[in-house]
Amino acid sequence: MLLASAMATPQEVLLYFILGVVGGLLPDIDSDNSLSVRLLFTFIATVISFLVMFKQQADNTLIELFLVWVGSFAFIKFFLFSLFTKVTVHRGIIHSIPAAVLFGFITTILLYRIFHFNDFVAWMAGLFVFGGCISHLLLDELYSLNLAGSGPKKSAGTAFKFGSTGDFKSTAFIYLVIAILFVATPEHKQFFSVILDTSTYKHLEFFPKGKWFTELCSELEK
Repeated sequence: MLLASAMATPQEVLLYFILGVVGGLLPDIDSDNSLSVRLLFTFIATVISFLVMFKQQADNTLIELFLVWVGSFAFIKFFLFSLFTKVTVHRGIIHSIPAAVLFGFITTILLYRIFHFNDFVAWMAGLFVFGGCISHLLLDELYSLNLAGSGPKKSAGTAFKFGSTGDFKSTAFIYLVIAILFVATPEHKQFFSVILDTSTYKHLEFFPKGKWFTELCSELEK
């Protein structure tokens, strides 16, 4: 749809897809022993380490660039991961709607202010991360309802929530951080005016009016 409505290039669509997948994993990053969490931190550490390395001066030697990459990777993969697992609780505030908003804002700010994407791409990327998180929360909540079984599980209500039950400090803190980060986000009026404007999608065609796969058939007939 983004391609058909000319709101994104193929490269940007690929970026959004990757960020949406990452967003789908983020609510479980507070699970210390999860394989997906370890893979996610490894992926994040690898990408950020390369970006840090690319930001270095051009006159650095190969060994200097390599040491910068290794240092950045080790700091994120081991120190930050260890610190994060100590201060978070599984199914706590990280597994909530405000955390999804927080992750979306962080993505938007990073892409706009650090990696210098334009404001539209930055907001769309943040929206995909937010959407991935929300999809994860909804699926977890639906699974906890056990609709095909005898009734809701004990975990019902712990996935799709607006705060951490019994942890007012963490809940208040994340809402405060969201408010602060919103100030740092780029201009958003143009982004929302485009995606909410019905004229943006007026040229979309979900089904062909005539023969299906016209261009493909013509190529095969040559």
